Amino acid sequence: MISDASPTTTLKLKKAFEAKVRKGLKKSVYKAKSTPLLVGFSGGADSTALLLSLKSTLPKSQHLCAVHVEHGLRGDLSKKDAAHAEQICLRFNIDFRCEHVRVSRIAQLGLEGAARESRRLAFLTVAKEIGADTLALAHNIDDQAETVLMRLFEGAGVRGISGMKWRTPLSSKGEDGFHIIRPLLNVSRKEILEYLEAQGISWVEDETNADESRLRNRIRKKIMPVVREHIGDAAVSGIAKSAEISAPLISFINEMSKDLRAKFIREVNGELIVFPLREVQELSQSLRAELWRSVLNMLRDESPAHARRRALRKWIEDLEGLAMGDKPSAVLSLPGGLEARREYDRLIFGCSYIDSKLDEEKKLRIPGKTVHHSLCLEIEASCDFTHHTKGAWEARFDLEKLGVDACIRTRRDGDRFHPLGRTKEKKLKDYLIEQKVPRPFRSRIPLLTVGDKVAWIIGHQVSAEFRLDGDEKRGVTLKALLENEDSKFLSSLA
Repeated sequence: MISDASPTTTLKLKKAFEAKVRKGLKKSVYKAKSTPLLVGFSGGADSTALLLSLKSTLPKSQHLCAVHVEHGLRGDLSKKDAAHAEQICLRFNIDFRCEHVRVSRIAQLGLEGAARESRRLAFLTVAKEIGADTLALAHNIDDQAETVLMRLFEGAGVRGISGMKWRTPLSSKGEDGFHIIRPLLNVSRKEILEYLEAQGISWVEDETNADESRLRNRIRKKIMPVVREHIGDAAVSGIAKSAEISAPLISFINEMSKDLRAKFIREVNGELIVFPLREVQELSQSLRAELWRSVLNMLRDESPAHARRRALRKWIEDLEGLAMGDKPSAVLSLPGGLEARREYDRLIFGCSYIDSKLDEEKKLRIPGKTVHHSLCLEIEASCDFTHHTKGAWEARFDLEKLGVDACIRTRRDGDRFHPLGRTKEKKLKDYLIEQKVPRPFRSRIPLLTVGDKVAWIIGHQVSAEFRLDGDEKRGVTLKALLENEDSKFLSSLA
């Protein structure tokens, strides 16, 4: 692409644009640091302008790493986009990483949701490898206005119309210490194109952006042009400004939610208990709604996905009815095999079945069959060293290390696990959180244990400490059969 602009005009455009980026970095609370800064880089106009403006505005000592996520959904076009992105980085001497992901593995989120989650995991992977803690994304004023309208059309509340933030944690709780910044939220798409065209820099176009089956694209193609024609460009900035104005209110609400969680929510034996209910009933309805939202998010370990916003509102309404109703004892079914039980002055959130026998131990018979009826689990142990394991439900162990005290049971406080590929063991609880196992499932996952050491998270992974590594004749093959709904969940982890 060759620019028709004079050198003076080009310089003015470049300086004006990059001045806005500096302001955006300040609003994003980002300062140059010794750790690398990741930049999401599709090769499109927005991310190209972001990458090059960061290269120009940040100190030369700041290490930038452009991360291109190739979903493999568009065949050769995806590969061409990746090649273009790499060439841009070579031209401007910027580190480049291309992450290839398999979107189909999490397709239960829907294609867009699965692609979004794939990108999130890819960014996290690169961040951990190179020691980065911040990711810059290229969302701009137009994206913000479209987001606000989308959420309004979906019936969003004040959280929805607050739009995207300058700085947010990658996960809902920020436990991983990794943040997203959006330095272009004060820049329009028109300014982005002018910035690139003035410098003669090319970009790729993703043809899926023209797919009007997607709500965002319909808003972009059908509604925003009408807004600009009949009201003016200032209307787009006005919508985005409304989102920014509401952000402090959301921060205040989040602080209130934190106080509510600390006061009313307790975790006991893997369940969440809201207590005392009589004090909760005296709160305003809006505060109770925040409390129910907090509980649901804690149960899920992540904020509900975009596609589940409407369902979340329904669950909040149902919980409000349970808490404020006349019945002192009642049960409400929740998704994912969960339930909320009202027991007089408390609400208890946990698995939809309570079985005290889940915690019983069954000593492993070698050789032979061991049945744990409460877990609906059967394990067959064989010392046939010629047998080859297949899948996550079969595993080989060092018989000497298992010894005679190996048992089948569920999780207990103090359990430790040594994941494959790791240099040392860690608390089982921390490992399950890392694997994003929902809280209620953690206490019902079947385990093969020796004392407080977990030899096998059955259906998921073998401990590095107990797996067979050497003489096959010292091994024992275990084949597990789990006949309940949890088997599907464990298979998805494997």
